[in-house]
Amino acid sequence: MTKPNALLLAMLFSTSSYANDFEIINNFDSEIYTEAQPVKSFLDEFNKPLESGDSAFTFNVFELGVKYKGVSLGAQSRYNYALEFDPDTALFTYLEKNDLPFERRNYRYLLKGKQSTTHGVFLAYDVSLFDNSLTITPKITYYQSAHFQDASVDGTVFSDEIKGDLQTQYFFSKDILFKSFTPEQSPEGKGYSFDLSIDWQISDDLNVSLKALDLVNETKYEGVGYVNGVTTDVPFIEEGDSIVTSPSIRLRTSAFNREVDYTFEHDARYYLDVSYRLNGRVSFDVFTRRFYKDTFVQGNVNYHFNDSWRVFSGYESNSKAVELGVANEYFGFSVKTDKLDLDDAHYANINWFVRLVL
Repeated sequence: MTKPNALLLAMLFSTSSYANDFEIINNFDSEIYTEAQPVKSFLDEFNKPLESGDSAFTFNVFELGVKYKGVSLGAQSRYNYALEFDPDTALFTYLEKNDLPFERRNYRYLLKGKQSTTHGVFLAYDVSLFDNSLTITPKITYYQSAHFQDASVDGTVFSDEIKGDLQTQYFFSKDILFKSFTPEQSPEGKGYSFDLSIDWQISDDLNVSLKALDLVNETKYEGVGYVNGVTTDVPFIEEGDSIVTSPSIRLRTSAFNREVDYTFEHDARYYLDVSYRLNGRVSFDVFTRRFYKDTFVQGNVNYHFNDSWRVFSGYESNSKAVELGVANEYFGFSVKTDKLDLDDAHYANINWFVRLVL
């Protein structure tokens, strides 16, 4: 495990003599988006009126570090969770959790999820070109992890009888699907991620930036639990802490100390931002981001009080969220949501950054 406080102090004392070129940096970003249910209900009861949707995610990162002449080094903690499902799967879950009547038919059951918690250190370097108008920043993070889920369940389930035909590929540190095969020892994972950002100041008024997060993201775990195979007719029946199966089930599991090594990967996320300065007081931003199969487009209006401070607000498609924030070169804070009442919100985001130049 990393020790971010010790790392920060060591870097602070070793570079404190370089006035104006040395920065302390802190970034925090937390967002959650759900389509079928509001955030709180999705995580808990699943009892709000069902809405059309097939995805949900949350991405959370906290960074604390230092920067000297374009080189950034610091500690990072992350929690990522991405979920893809068929609308029929959301309907099945909604009916089951609320004890509502099922139709006598096969429900499509598709559920794909990737979840991980990591703690590590990052290193980034700003490469400036063309009189500093173009900046390319590669960033690599090395981390450790003891918690992850990588699941894919695909097939059909008939009515509420838990009969169907399912294919399962499921690797985990904790068994939250079958609740019977959690390894006695938490898996040990070590991995890395690679990000790349490009910032281009085309003119005094026009700026374009590109960013790819988790362009490469790979973690190798040891001692991983798993459930892989095919079920037909009756997938499983829970009795206490055990699972009773029928002869039609062909599953391989990690029971009886049969844990394996496993390589886990996250998919990349892409961002495109275009900023245009209309005059001394007003500027506009257009943000586009792609997460898996979801595309979000946002437009912002910025009001500049002076050369340093600005307030901004904008609206994002897909999430239907409104953002409000304030920022300057050294500090920024924003909140974005589609509902002020978070019990009914499908999207919520809090973001801040701090740059302390010494």
